[in-house]
Amino acid sequence: MSATATTQTEPIALLRLPSGSRNAVQQEPPKDASHIDDPSQRISIADRYDDTDARSETDATGAEPASGPRDLDFRGTLLLAVQHASSSWGFRSAEFAYPLYMVQLFTNTLLPASIYGFVTTAGAILFSNTVGRTIDRYGHQKLRTLRIFILSQKLLVAASYGLFLVLFSSSSLRQEAENGGMGNARPWLIFTAISMLGIGVILSNVGVSVGVEREWVTIISDGSSARLTRLNAIMRRIDLISKLASPLFVSALTTAISYTASAVILLAVCALSAIFELLFIGIVYRRFPMLALDEQEITKRRQTAEQRKQDEMQQQRREQDQVQVTRRSRFKRVVSRLSTSIKNDLVQQYRDWAFFVRLPIFLTSLCISLLYMSVLSFDPTFIAYLKSETLYSDPFIAGMRAVGVVAGLIGTLVMPWLEKKIGLVRTGSYSLISELLPLAPAVVALWITGSPTQRFGLPPSTAAKTRPSWNTGLLFSGLAISRIGLWSFDLAQLSMIQTALSPQQLGRDADRKNALMALQFSLQNIFDLGHFALTLIWRRPYQFKYAATVSLGAVAMATAIYLFGYARRVRGHIVHLDGLQRLLSRKDK
Repeated sequence: MSATATTQTEPIALLRLPSGSRNAVQQEPPKDASHIDDPSQRISIADRYDDTDARSETDATGAEPASGPRDLDFRGTLLLAVQHASSSWGFRSAEFAYPLYMVQLFTNTLLPASIYGFVTTAGAILFSNTVGRTIDRYGHQKLRTLRIFILSQKLLVAASYGLFLVLFSSSSLRQEAENGGMGNARPWLIFTAISMLGIGVILSNVGVSVGVEREWVTIISDGSSARLTRLNAIMRRIDLISKLASPLFVSALTTAISYTASAVILLAVCALSAIFELLFIGIVYRRFPMLALDEQEITKRRQTAEQRKQDEMQQQRREQDQVQVTRRSRFKRVVSRLSTSIKNDLVQQYRDWAFFVRLPIFLTSLCISLLYMSVLSFDPTFIAYLKSETLYSDPFIAGMRAVGVVAGLIGTLVMPWLEKKIGLVRTGSYSLISELLPLAPAVVALWITGSPTQRFGLPPSTAAKTRPSWNTGLLFSGLAISRIGLWSFDLAQLSMIQTALSPQQLGRDADRKNALMALQFSLQNIFDLGHFALTLIWRRPYQFKYAATVSLGAVAMATAIYLFGYARRVRGHIVHLDGLQRLLSRKDK
């Protein structure tokens, strides 16, 4: 490994170098990645490190890394976790409650819930990049920007609960909404308003996620891979717990009291949590001074790089305004400015996508997004299949879902250990393989159910719904074990993209980091729409096995792209032949 490549790897702490290598690096003049015009070359230089075993590295240095998770401010980290838990709980509760309310109000149809899911996902695809660019634009005011996103999310969620309360409280509106609201405009108008608010909720959540999980966590880690992994793991565990517990909380409310009362309670929780989140995020900002230092660096960078551009743009605006005042009416001027703004936004999105696709790290984003195109999880489609085609009870299904969440939590514990032992890139490889392999027998269990009638392709109405124990074991154990690899890779990929899109790696494009980070949300939502397309093509419960097979293919494709497209490019190989040769020589002896 050359000293130049080592110099680029040192600031991002992907690999802690032996002392001899560090001395060699100091003899070389540092090179900034910003001098490289080609983004693919700029990032690939930083990525060309030998992903050696951390055990040999520890032997060489004789000590563990100096900067680890223990030197994090405890109170600041705790409040950051509490704020994220509150935000994640509120969003997951709304995510589960909205479709539940729609099914309860618009009876005998799933159309409103489907439309809501499609519209909000499409909104996330189109505007996530805009949210990321907004965070970049106001990077010198991090606390204020994040508070605006938090407050927007809470207000939009509260307004949605308020509209649901209107539908639940009015007997006439509730009656009009029955049977799918056929021929009645009023409930559909309220539903339209809820859908528009839902787009805002999704985008506000993207803003909070990019701001907290991507930007703040990266800055707080201060270049330490140990701290970055630790903080990412905390965030992911909170997400998993919220994803499991918040639907149970909402279900308990709707079952124990009523849908109307549940909406009131959720609205009150939303309002109360907003106060604490706004307060806690301010304390976190003050506990970690590196956030303010990053703001100062952004301000200095912009002052030196954009001062002349601002003068030129102001002069151009004056000339354009003079021409518009003399030749156009006020209305035409407003329309012209609006169309120009939309055009500029689309052009900037295209430029961001073009830049992002050229980065080597894009392949990892493509891999994690392909995993979203999967029905092999406890989503409504899979649960509907289990309820229709099997005799599994509700408590059993809930228990299996809980086992899957616990397995995901294990994945967040396994990933830091793997990274320390084998490095980040190989951790991603092992994680994807450990997700793919258990899913194969699970899909086989969907095709071979143990029923002789289904083996010969007879329709499900004549097939027994009882599943033998071996089939149950293959299906649910495969799904549960795959969660370990899924969440381990999720954590590994998050660390990779945080590092690759750090200011040190982007150089002069550092002001675009959050816009690029948000593009991964858009990409994930694109493949999430593909997941919905699978269930639309094979919408019958007995056809679920076809969608599951395609999902397995998507996971296999993600694994192949990562191994042959990214890991091989970064490490120079897929299998460590030297290590394998040493192992075989030991056996011969």
